[in-house]
Amino acid sequence: MKFLILLLSLIVVLSSVENVAGFAAKKSNNKGRKNAAASNKGFGAAPAQVFDEVVSRFKTRIPEDAPSSPCPCGSGATYAKCCAPYHGGEKFAESATAVLRSRFTAFTWRIIPYVIDSTHPTCRDYMENRIKWAEDLNAGGMFDSFDFVSLEPGPETPGENEKEAFIEFKVRLRANKDCEDALKGQETVICENSRFLCDDNGKWAYSSGDVTSQVEGLEDAILNR
Repeated sequence: MKFLILLLSLIVVLSSVENVAGFAAKKSNNKGRKNAAASNKGFGAAPAQVFDEVVSRFKTRIPEDAPSSPCPCGSGATYAKCCAPYHGGEKFAESATAVLRSRFTAFTWRIIPYVIDSTHPTCRDYMENRIKWAEDLNAGGMFDSFDFVSLEPGPETPGENEKEAFIEFKVRLRANKDCEDALKGQETVICENSRFLCDDNGKWAYSSGDVTSQVEGLEDAILNR
């Protein structure tokens, strides 16, 4: 029975991984990206005001006392002194770890604009049409069937140069009321080895990642290929 529940949990997680433009890039869909680019052709990126109006209609999970609350990323600092400046655009992520932590908090509290802003153009999920991207995330890319329990980041590993870094980390999720009854309250751990890139201005962003699970027998399987 325990294995069955774990397997069902993995199925739900896989479904989320297929739709998420988040911790790991989903499967490549060049046709979708071309269509998205075509819908924006000739007009450039969506004006900031229009984009802001669209995302303002999306639900969030930001608590009323967010500034004084412990930051979800697990740093030990309050949100106001940790990830809030990144989300508010007061500063950009100065390291791969800062990107990872601030994106985890953005997923936890459903801050869709930051998920977009912290994604590198080389990511398979990247779209020039920010409104279409935001709507896709809102519809099925924010792990709404799960509560984010914890983030366990590993150390940064240098890449081929000073503008590339990798981090292996674990995200613990708990199935909430939107899941099947048999899964409610069950916890699942997603493991990922992510790649981060830095631009010429010193801003780091998420580029790609390989997702695995701790379900017995599937530890070495890449779930998002």
